[in-house]
Amino acid sequence: MNYDVITIGSCTLDCIIQIKDVLRFELRRDEEVKKYTAIEYSSKLNIEDVRFIPGGSAANIAADCSMMGIKSAYLGILGDDFSAKMCLEDLKSRGVNTDHIRLTDKDNTAYSVILKAGWGKDRSILAYKGANNLITPDDVKERFFKSIKAFAWTSLTKENSCKAIEKAIDLTKERKGIVFAAPSMSIIKNNPDWAEKLISKSDVLSLNKEEASALLDKTDDASLVKGFIEMGLDLVSITNGKNGSIISDGKSIVSNGIYDVSVKDTTGAGDAFMSGLVVSRLENLNLKESARFCSALSAFESRELGVREGLPESREMIERFIKENELKQVFSELS
Repeated sequence: MNYDVITIGSCTLDCIIQIKDVLRFELRRDEEVKKYTAIEYSSKLNIEDVRFIPGGSAANIAADCSMMGIKSAYLGILGDDFSAKMCLEDLKSRGVNTDHIRLTDKDNTAYSVILKAGWGKDRSILAYKGANNLITPDDVKERFFKSIKAFAWTSLTKENSCKAIEKAIDLTKERKGIVFAAPSMSIIKNNPDWAEKLISKSDVLSLNKEEASALLDKTDDASLVKGFIEMGLDLVSITNGKNGSIISDGKSIVSNGIYDVSVKDTTGAGDAFMSGLVVSRLENLNLKESARFCSALSAFESRELGVREGLPESREMIERFIKENELKQVFSELS
C-alpha cells in the first residue's frame, strides 16, 4: 500500500461518437453568445464512427501519473458490469493499483457519451456518474494513506461522496501530503457549496477557463488567480484550449501557448495537464518547467482519439519532446 498518488472521482466508460448530421445554433443576449448542438425531433441519424474507451478524470490522472513513473492507485466504486471490466483492465495495463475499487450491483459503472460534431466546440459530453457517487467515508481507509505523497480529487456530487473526498483530504494533510483539486462543471453547478469547501482545503487547483469563471463569476485571468489564491491555494492552473494556459503561485504567473501538434481529440487533455502538475510538484519543478511539462503531456494526449491513448510510453519521450519543441511562455509578476 505504498502509493505516491491516490485519486478519487470519475472512472468512466466513454462512448465517443463522431457525427455530422446534427444542427448547430447560437443564442445571443447582449454580448453573451451560447452555442448549441441539436438533433431534429423524432429523427434517426447515422453516425460516422463509435469507440468505447475507458476514461473518467480521476482514473485518467491515476493512469497518466503511473505512466510517468509515479506509483498510483484509484479508489472508488464501479458497477458489477461489463463497463467495469473494461475500465479495470485498462487501469491495470497502465500500472494503476486497483485493489481499492469496490464493485456493486446497486448502480451501473459511470458512463459518458461524447459527441464530436466537427465544428464549434470540439465535443459535447453527456455524463452519468453512476456508481462513482456511491463512495462514502467508510470506503476511505486510513491504512490506504499510510505513505501518501499526493491525493487528487475530481468531481463527485452527492453528499456522502463529497464527504469521502474530504476525509481523503484530511488524511493526506495529516501525512504532509499535497492535495490536488480538479473540479469539473458537474460539481460547480450541482453542488457549489461542496465545490468551494473542497477547493479551499486543497493545495493545487487545475480547471479550465469556463469552470473557473463559473465558480468565481469573474473572467480576467488575474482576478481568477487572485480569487483562488485567497481561498487558500498554493498553486493555480487555468487551461483555455487553443489559447493555452496560465500557472500561478500567487506571486508570479506564467502564461503559456500550446505546442504545435496535430490535434485529433482534446478529451482528457485537462486531466493530462493536471497529471503534469502532480508530477511537477512532487519533483519540485519551477513554474516555467511545470508549465512545459504539463503542456507537453496535454499535447501528447490530444494527438490521438480517446483519453490516455496518445500519452508517451516513457518519461524520456516527454523530456525529448520538450527539448525539441518550443512553447511560448510569458513570465510576469502578479500585481
